[in-house]
Amino acid sequence: MSSRLSSEYFVENDQDILKLMQESFNKNSQANQSYWLEGTRDVRFKAGDQNLWNELYLNYPVFQKKKFSFNRIRRIINMIAGFQRRNRKTTITLPIESSDELTADQFSRLLNWVYATTNGYHTISEAFEGALTTGMNLLHIWMDYRSDPINGEFKIDNLSYNGFMLDQFFRKYDMSDANFVWTRKYLSKLQAASLMPERKEEIMQMQGNRRDDKFTFEPENFNIQNTDLLSYDEYWHLDYRNATILIDTLSGETMEWLGEKERLDEFLAKFPQIKSQQIEKQTVNLAIVIQNRVMYLGPNPYGIDSYPFIPIFAYFEPDVPYYNWKIQGVVRGLRDSQFLYNRRKIIELDILESQINSGMKVMEGSLIDDNDAFKQGQGQALFIKKEAPMGMDSVQFMQPPQIPPSMIQLSEALGNEIAQISGVNEELLGSADDDKAGILSMLRQGAGLTTLQTLFDNLDRSQKLLGEMTISLIQQNFTAGKVRRILNEQPSEQFFNKAFQKFDCIVAEGTLTETQRKASFVALMEMQKLGIPIPPDILIEKAPIPEKKDLLDAIRQLQATQQQTQLSQLALQSEQLKSQINLANARATADEGLGIERLSRIKENQALAEERRARAFHDLELGNLEKIKAAKELEDIDLTQLQKLINIINLIQKKDIQKIEKEKEIGE
Repeated sequence: MSSRLSSEYFVENDQDILKLMQESFNKNSQANQSYWLEGTRDVRFKAGDQNLWNELYLNYPVFQKKKFSFNRIRRIINMIAGFQRRNRKTTITLPIESSDELTADQFSRLLNWVYATTNGYHTISEAFEGALTTGMNLLHIWMDYRSDPINGEFKIDNLSYNGFMLDQFFRKYDMSDANFVWTRKYLSKLQAASLMPERKEEIMQMQGNRRDDKFTFEPENFNIQNTDLLSYDEYWHLDYRNATILIDTLSGETMEWLGEKERLDEFLAKFPQIKSQQIEKQTVNLAIVIQNRVMYLGPNPYGIDSYPFIPIFAYFEPDVPYYNWKIQGVVRGLRDSQFLYNRRKIIELDILESQINSGMKVMEGSLIDDNDAFKQGQGQALFIKKEAPMGMDSVQFMQPPQIPPSMIQLSEALGNEIAQISGVNEELLGSADDDKAGILSMLRQGAGLTTLQTLFDNLDRSQKLLGEMTISLIQQNFTAGKVRRILNEQPSEQFFNKAFQKFDCIVAEGTLTETQRKASFVALMEMQKLGIPIPPDILIEKAPIPEKKDLLDAIRQLQATQQQTQLSQLALQSEQLKSQINLANARATADEGLGIERLSRIKENQALAEERRARAFHDLELGNLEKIKAAKELEDIDLTQLQKLINIINLIQKKDIQKIEKEKEIGE
């Protein structure tokens, strides 16, 4: 539904589309009617309505007057639906490989905003519970332009089993192969006129007392006296449109061209590796019919080429040839066991009541008043005639039959059969009474959830499809101004690129929180557990706690004090390090001077050694001269004595030479 419908597609009761709708109804009414019938029975079983037993089980005793209900189906449905509500999953976008992280983050925040403002997660849970009961519900996502004519507001509705009619031969989970989806709502004249304000005058003149043979299981059809409601039908059907796609001959990527033809020619001339091709693309058209009068017939007003519906399935078997058995809920398999359990309980109660007074044997003429034999309850008196043939023994109470233990065991077995068929064990229901270890109980719970995994996987797939459709509607309908207002930042360059969703992001499930800030807090806490240092003020700022300003100010003041202390310590350490560097430099300078001094002493020692050597040679020459003088003085001495003197002189010279050589070695 929308109020931004192009007047170009307003029609005046187009008979061709009415004929097409009637053909669709004729081909699929029997299958959908049978599905609606079974769905109604499922709902009544869940509600505990036992008036349908005479309709469903022909051998049930009609004379049975006592109608008690021991509903064990509802708690099974409540357990599965309650588990989903307690463990809801949020929808987020994740970048693929090295894709744009900023764009994926912005889409995640927008998805969270959409579901928060539309109560989307609660609507998903309601649809899931409806699917558990009847097998299938539809999520209808649409744009409401009444309060925001430019961008529109997101709306997510839950359509129950009896509010839509489908092509019975669809097989794909997203219903992309269904030839049509037909929905009906009963609205007041003002509600219908608000959705199509351009045709308000015509709508206000319509009469609301018309009921037809379509959607006969909707509650409004059971109240034919209400003349204020109008039937509002939306008939979505597959069609094809001409489209121009661009093909990159180098990479093989394709993309639809949505601009003008003149600009296409310029684009192709600028990028010769890009080629264009004309194709017929599958799309979806919409016909709006109010009180069997066509008001609109045209393309999808939301700008996408798919049905704005996401199916929520419990059990979907597309290969089953019978439509009413192709789609089933959990209740469908529990109906017989619930009936047998309830009937067994009623029989047991009858037996127990018969134990109180099973009747009397009265000899004829023994009671003063024969009607006293039918008295029941406590404190009742029987008046027996004095002339009774056998006295007091003329009236005897009949012994009631004993209840065999096997009957009680059978009742318990029938009750357990309901849980066994549904796949829900006692641990999941929280009513296990055996003394088993905690780990064994956890294993039992895990095994019970395994039998229900199909239900939760189907819901996850539907939620993923819903996220993808939401992104498409955001790109198609939101302006950059509204995105900036929601995110408080400019949308990225890739935000409105239709190829981003196809190639650069996926929709996944994350932990559900009430707000994006709380989701960030949970993510930061998980990162802190892994050892990543997260500042405390950032955690407190993201924490979903009230009155945190004082705490945040105190933490920041403490951080400032600690930072000042750290700066002082760093300054002191810097001064100490500077002193140590200066001391080291001084020591290096002193050592350098000492080295220079030692080098100069080496040269002085060498000069001194040379001087000593020269002095030694001088002394040697003087010695020799003295020796010669001494020799002249000894000319008159005997030769024998002279030889001795020469030997003495040679010995002295030899010792002097050795002494000079030793001093030379020391000097060097």
